[in-house]
Amino acid sequence: MISVLLIDDDPMILDVTSLYLQREGEFSVTTCEGASGALHILENKSFDAIISDYEMPDMNGIEFLKVVRARGDTSPFIIFTGRGREDVVIEALNNGANFYLQKGGDPKIQFAELKNMIRQAVQNTRAEAALRVSETRYRVVVESQTELISRFLPDGTQVFVNEAFCRYYGLSSADLIGKRFFSNVPKEDELLLGKYFRSLTPENPVGSIEHRIVLETGEIRWQQWVDRAIFDGDNVPVEYQSVGRDTTDRMRAEEALRDSENKFKVLSEQSPVGIYILHDGRFTYVNPGFAEIFGYTVEEISAGMPLLAIVHPEDRACVGNKLDEREMGSNGTYEFRGVRKDGRIIMTEVHGSATMIGGVRVIIGTMLDITERKQMEVDLKEKVNYVQALMDAIPAPVFYRDTRGIYRDCNRAFEELTGRSREEIIGREIHDFFPREYADVYREKDDLIIENPHIQRYEFAITDRDGRRLDVLFSKTALFTAAGAVAGIVGVIMDISERKRMEQTIRENEVKYRTIADFTYDWEAWLGPDGNYFYVSPSCERITGYPAGDFMDHPLLRIQIAHPDDRELVERHYCDSLHDNEGVSHIDYRIVTKQGEVRWISHYCQPVFREDGTYMGRRENKRDITERKRVEEALKLANEKLNLLSNITRHDVLNRLTGLLGYLEFVREFDLEPGVIAFVEKAEESATVIRHQISFTRDYQDIGVHSPAWQNVRRLVWSASMTTLPHSGIAVENRIDGVLVYADPLFEKVFTNIIDNAVRHGGPVSRIEFSLRTNGDSLIIVCEDDGRGVEEGDKEKIFRRGVGKNTGYGLFLAREILAITGLSIREVGTPGQGARFEITAPDGTYRMENEERPGEEWRSRGGVSPRASRNASPLPPSPPDDHNSPGTR
Repeated sequence: MISVLLIDDDPMILDVTSLYLQREGEFSVTTCEGASGALHILENKSFDAIISDYEMPDMNGIEFLKVVRARGDTSPFIIFTGRGREDVVIEALNNGANFYLQKGGDPKIQFAELKNMIRQAVQNTRAEAALRVSETRYRVVVESQTELISRFLPDGTQVFVNEAFCRYYGLSSADLIGKRFFSNVPKEDELLLGKYFRSLTPENPVGSIEHRIVLETGEIRWQQWVDRAIFDGDNVPVEYQSVGRDTTDRMRAEEALRDSENKFKVLSEQSPVGIYILHDGRFTYVNPGFAEIFGYTVEEISAGMPLLAIVHPEDRACVGNKLDEREMGSNGTYEFRGVRKDGRIIMTEVHGSATMIGGVRVIIGTMLDITERKQMEVDLKEKVNYVQALMDAIPAPVFYRDTRGIYRDCNRAFEELTGRSREEIIGREIHDFFPREYADVYREKDDLIIENPHIQRYEFAITDRDGRRLDVLFSKTALFTAAGAVAGIVGVIMDISERKRMEQTIRENEVKYRTIADFTYDWEAWLGPDGNYFYVSPSCERITGYPAGDFMDHPLLRIQIAHPDDRELVERHYCDSLHDNEGVSHIDYRIVTKQGEVRWISHYCQPVFREDGTYMGRRENKRDITERKRVEEALKLANEKLNLLSNITRHDVLNRLTGLLGYLEFVREFDLEPGVIAFVEKAEESATVIRHQISFTRDYQDIGVHSPAWQNVRRLVWSASMTTLPHSGIAVENRIDGVLVYADPLFEKVFTNIIDNAVRHGGPVSRIEFSLRTNGDSLIIVCEDDGRGVEEGDKEKIFRRGVGKNTGYGLFLAREILAITGLSIREVGTPGQGARFEITAPDGTYRMENEERPGEEWRSRGGVSPRASRNASPLPPSPPDDHNSPGTR
């Protein structure tokens, strides 16, 4: 039977995987919910194989693998996880993993593959061990005698030495025989040797001794000798016959064993984690950490104290049941309330499993005091409530819509605006609350943020709960998932109806006030061509604490109140803007008010001219945006939390789906009625669809997250081929060389999906060819196969999301990835003669490998270079009417 240690932080995955492995009696499985617990188990027990999840809270699978290998444990190691990134696979194999298996597939096939991996790894390990034993035996038989044999006279003259003796000391027999030779012995061993040889008598001529020697290199080694003394008729020794061996390795191993035992004792005695051994429900061993948790001495607990004596009376029945389950072979983690010696109640987390020690079945495990962690969970919930209360305290309506325009959250001010409760708002769409002519504009503006995330502000109209039109200022930005994809829109609505009415009133005022009226907003000022102010609005005192007269008398005060860290920025702005009479200039910076308060200012300025074109200076607008900055920081923090939640949720959902499909597979093995089997099949179908959809979000969320880069197309095709066609028998002809394409980092997935499409849908494909041609200034990357091709009516459908016999997302993802940098893909093959995909790279998105890289100036204009590849090496031109030809075969 093969012993397996299984580690995963999801109890369901542990349960279903253990059931599958042990069902035929071939494997015995020990489970553990964390890497730390597994390391404790490995200190006392070895296994034929170790299977570990990758994403775990205390230590991920690769970190755990490194620790295991660092300890010298060479047991086969398999990474079994829901995460499928290539960099994780490579890192796992580089650090000594034997295999890597991704969760989320068909459970029957998945667990069969897992069993085969275990068998193969264990067989290889055992074969290597057997080979080492065989080689050792071979050396013993083939090589000369390993014992050191010599005969010498009492004065040390050697009369015989064997080859092993000569090899050991690095001397020839001619160097030794007939000459006096004594090993160099440390001084503390000389007296011992003298006493030993004197103890050999005619009555007891044979003796044995173990001592140290010092070699020519200075190395100290141990030797064990058996000596026989030969005496003459007068009982005087005339010769000694000695047989010896080097025992250095044994001595060092014994010393290492003693060190190991001492280390284990130190680890157990100094570990803050409680370690215990139970026999028949009573403690036979606890470490100091365990005793400290409950306030007892080690001796008080280890003397046979019952486990239930430290359990809260209301939890004793549950703990008793867990003990029975442990005796039956289950393991895992559970919590109970413990009672300290001083009577204080604590929360504990206990893990353990049954094992045999000295022929006695015991339960060994660990225990943690999680009282503080439980309190932190309570505190976290209170903080969440605090955030919601804070949102409700904001007087302006705040909302969160997903990318489809569905409301997902809002504050109380938004409820008051719409006249509906939060429960009535969540889950409904924009058009459910506002007139179509308004809602269509909101949706259009949202799409702009989703396509190109940015902070968006615009003035528009909205209707309140009574249908009245309000002039408002929208301030919106994108909310991102943990992986960087846009999850939705967060916005704030500010009522500017009163401001609009005031602006209208100002426009109707006398002409002599028009210049100031047209530019009045927040802190307004008119700076003359000579750098002195013509006008400063009184609102400056509300923002800065300084009255308008201070700025009129001391114009440089506008720079002096700037925060020290932003002063250089403000000085440079005024220096540049005073000499630039064109356009609007803008900066955001901090000021220090007269009261010493730091506030954020949004500063806009633009030139002012008379009707005859005479330059009159610059109009300034300064707005206090301190609260906006605080809201942006709060939204950023909320965004990071939502991104983290999305990633964790996907991982947990995939784990649950793996467990669900596993249980459904077990249900099939029962003698069920056909109607019940039909329901099981429907449940499996639904779970499979959910798994595909979750997997799609994992791939789609990474698109556009990282900056595009120049990538070698030949290497990408080679890598995609090795990943997709390792043992398929399909020949891949890669005729691409020396071309770099500017594309999203996920560019390789385009080729992976094209090859996968050929394998899945191309019929009997035996060859796939990649080549290049040009079409005007564009580069065409061609991929064609010899399968059955694509029907005319399906050539565009295959790129739609959800279309296909597998997940329906492969070619859709390919088109999305290419579109990031302006690339496109289409299928132009002839049905019945194979599929032909053409990827078009416009001028500026490709270059030859030895060509100078385009400058930053063209990338800032959207990624299209004015040159890039026009001087590149010649490529094959396009054939006439190429779209209708089957392509080169």
